Amino acid sequence: MSRPSLWRPLFLTGMMGAGKSTVGKLMASRAAVVFVDLDRRIERVTGRGVATLIAGGVDVFRRWEHAALRSLVAEPGFTHLGSVVATGGGVVEDPRNLVLMRSAGAVAYLAVPIEILVQRLSRDTEQASRPLLDPGSLRESIVWRLAERESAYNTADLRVDGGQAPAQVVDRILAAVRERT
Repeated sequence: MSRPSLWRPLFLTGMMGAGKSTVGKLMASRAAVVFVDLDRRIERVTGRGVATLIAGGVDVFRRWEHAALRSLVAEPGFTHLGSVVATGGGVVEDPRNLVLMRSAGAVAYLAVPIEILVQRLSRDTEQASRPLLDPGSLRESIVWRLAERESAYNTADLRVDGGQAPAQVVDRILAAVRERT
């Protein structure tokens, strides 16, 4: 069986809990390309965890997020290499990030129903690693953030149902990528 070809970067967007990192790792492995987690890149660049950066102010974190994305896209050869990039859920809040991602490759939105996001994010381990979650009103927090971001998410080149098992989501994304090439 031949490996699917991703000849340009593919940026995965969607709400926290949409599975961007899980799907991204699996997809990069199956396509034999590089996987980049933008949040981990921010942590490497700053020497601080995402939660610590957000505690210093969401605006500060968003500036770091934009800088990390900008530096990734500017790396020599990046736009000509296949890769899968898992972004943070709020990356779309800065319109400059959408421009950067589109200039370098394609953007895929992992659309996940709210009830599935609530189920995924209600685990204690998830809540501990998600500083923007309000565990007291988890569902309302998700609904509010999704409403705030949905129009930007919907500008993605690909929209994929991310509510399925990760392998199925990867299959759908790869099929959509093949159709576009």
